[in-house]
Amino acid sequence: MEPEFFFSAMDKDYISMLYLYDSSPAADLRVFSKPNGFILYECNDFSSGKDAILSRKPALILIEATPDWTPDFLTAFQDILTAAVSINASVFGVFQDLPDASMRARLFEMGLNEILISPFLIQEVKEKFKVYDRVGDLIQKDAVRKKEFKKNIDDLNRSKDELKKTQESLSEEIVLLNSALKQIHQMTKERSRLNEKISGIQEKLADNIQGFYENFCQLVEIRAEKNRGHGARVAHIANFLGKQFEFDDKKLDDLEKAAMLHEIGLLFIPEEVLQKKEGQLTEYEKGLFAQYPVKGADLLSRCSEFENVAQIIRGLNENSDGTGTPDGLKRRYIPLAARILAGADVFDRLKDHKGMNRLDKLLERLEEFSGNRLDPGIVSRLEKYAVLHMGTADYHVRGVGIHQLEPGMTLGTALFTNSGTKLFSVNTLLTLDAIDKIKKYNREYPVDETVYIRA
Repeated sequence: MEPEFFFSAMDKDYISMLYLYDSSPAADLRVFSKPNGFILYECNDFSSGKDAILSRKPALILIEATPDWTPDFLTAFQDILTAAVSINASVFGVFQDLPDASMRARLFEMGLNEILISPFLIQEVKEKFKVYDRVGDLIQKDAVRKKEFKKNIDDLNRSKDELKKTQESLSEEIVLLNSALKQIHQMTKERSRLNEKISGIQEKLADNIQGFYENFCQLVEIRAEKNRGHGARVAHIANFLGKQFEFDDKKLDDLEKAAMLHEIGLLFIPEEVLQKKEGQLTEYEKGLFAQYPVKGADLLSRCSEFENVAQIIRGLNENSDGTGTPDGLKRRYIPLAARILAGADVFDRLKDHKGMNRLDKLLERLEEFSGNRLDPGIVSRLEKYAVLHMGTADYHVRGVGIHQLEPGMTLGTALFTNSGTKLFSVNTLLTLDAIDKIKKYNREYPVDETVYIRA
């Protein structure tokens, strides 16, 4: 099993970089090319530097300036650094001459990470960026661990309080029993009666919770009228995925409830906003849709029976690449059940899009979500769901083992390793080289035991 860790900008093929300068760059920007590992954006106006940073959201920013160190210059520099910090970007200053010690200290205090003196090497930029990118990952990982540690401490304190209350209750009961030995037979009968009453209350409570759940399901169906049946379809898909990950009955039940209720946050969105098409929404209204899973999770968490369901729904809009909401978690730091729910939700909405009536088109479109919106491991299992539940006479597949693969076969689904690495896309025509690659990867990073081939 692979260890869990954060995926950073360096895990991608390229470093997204913004080169900001005030007139013309002294450096030859052509070296920041894709062959050298960069995706370059340029901005030649300091006054629009902040907007360029917030719109592009690069991982690395190089600021080349001819400084006069006036208050106006430093204020503009500070605005740029503040914007960079807000998106967790690394910032290097490019100067012809090294600033004096006091100015260097001030620049670092303002948020500058490194100083480069022209001319500099591309490899120098890459190596320095690796350091700051890794630090950012460690900070994020530390924050998650601190959050988990605090939760564990809170749980421990609650357990201590409950234990103390239990001990106090037991002490009182012992006193009562010692003072009522002559009435022990009557008390035993009374206790039996109370136990029966408690059992009845528990059954009634279970019925009420089930009714609470069913009422909310109906409210969601009524509220999301234009997509009626969406929750049930998402639940069916999520149940399939949960079994692929060997969820037990309790986890499957929580996952199914989360699927049925994942749109409960829509109750907080005005009806006129719900009726708008996506292109008609204002930025504020788009924000309402981005946050509705959190609103729904907060509502459900008020009932202890639905705490697990609420946590699953809360992570619905977290993206595998860390760009989602509300916490910006990446891939394996997003709870598995939330990743499954997101995949099932995307799949059900996608298959109703125009042009998705052909299964091969649906599978090709689904792969575009892999690694950004969805966990690649979830995409792999969604494709398996598609061919097993939506296959037609025009698109029929059969499962074979890896050692049964032959040149000329066509993949019916994309082929992923168990760690989430995509080897080949759907409809790939297998060659001897492709089959050798699959077998080689299978020895180190196993793939699914069954490979689906177009029949």
